[in-house]
Parts: sequence; structure tokens; C-alpha cells
Amino acid sequence: SGEGRWTLEAAIDEAVPANVLAAALFGRFTSRGEADFQNRLLSAMRSEFGGHVEKSAGA
Repeated sequence: SGEGRWTLEAAIDEAVPANVLAAALFGRFTSRGEADFQNRLLSAMRSEFGGHVEKSAGA
């Protein structure tokens, strides 16, 4: 329904930090699969540029 997004927009407009709300909203996007491409791209960049080994979420 957009309350989280609206709340963050209001916080930005008023220059009020809303770190926890932002993290929760981004977590919701991730759980809906809206960040799959971005997550795969970030993973590839970590591997290619830094050689970082990533642990799976279940580990």
C-alpha cells in the first residue's frame, strides 16, 4: 500500500534519518524478488574485483 515508501520520502524531505525504516523497506523489496538482478550484479562485481568469497544465506 506504500506506507513505507511514503514515510521514507517524508523523512528525506524533512532531513530526518530513518535507517531502520529504509532497511526494512529494502528487505521487503529483496523478499519480493525485486532486487534479484542487482544482487547478482553485486555478487559478480565482488567476485571479479575483490575476489571475495560469499557465504550462502543458509551458512
